Amino acid sequence: MRTFTSGRFLTYALIIALPLWFGSCKKGDDNVTPSSIEGTYKFVSVTSNPGIDLGTGKKETDLLIVYKAFIGDLFGDQALANAVISCLKSTVVTFKAGGTITSPTGSGCDAASKNGIDVQPFSGTSTWKVDGNKLTITDGADVTVYDVAKSGNTMKLSTIDKADYDGDGKEETYTNTIELAKQ
Repeated sequence: MRTFTSGRFLTYALIIALPLWFGSCKKGDDNVTPSSIEGTYKFVSVTSNPGIDLGTGKKETDLLIVYKAFIGDLFGDQALANAVISCLKSTVVTFKAGGTITSPTGSGCDAASKNGIDVQPFSGTSTWKVDGNKLTITDGADVTVYDVAKSGNTMKLSTIDKADYDGDGKEETYTNTIELAKQ
């Protein structure tokens, strides 16, 4: 009768596990360098993990839907909410060599501005710099550090946010991700 020893079991487990470990390595991300960031990008999406419950019992991860609901409720004006979303979706951001940012206003931004809603992500004086996988954007006194991942023409900027979006009196931690597509 053959006995199965713990040493043999460990060997078999490692043989099975090694391909899984190496196969799970993240593929497809490009190295993030200043020259890989430079260029013009169009806004694709902004998501939150975990999602935010808008009172339906379902967690919504698409922050455009969340913004639209909040603005519609706050101002009682669905047309304004639609204009804000249109502004965000038409936003184009250019990361210039030398570390400056330009972001001309998109469609719908005027309606938002007239109602005191600033949806432009960056002002004309914004700057940027890359250090490893961190992208720091400075806009006046506001400094935001994003984890940046690049794959082909897609750039994802992620940051951690603590907020009480669901109104339960407790701050939760959210990872918010902006996806941009290079033009």
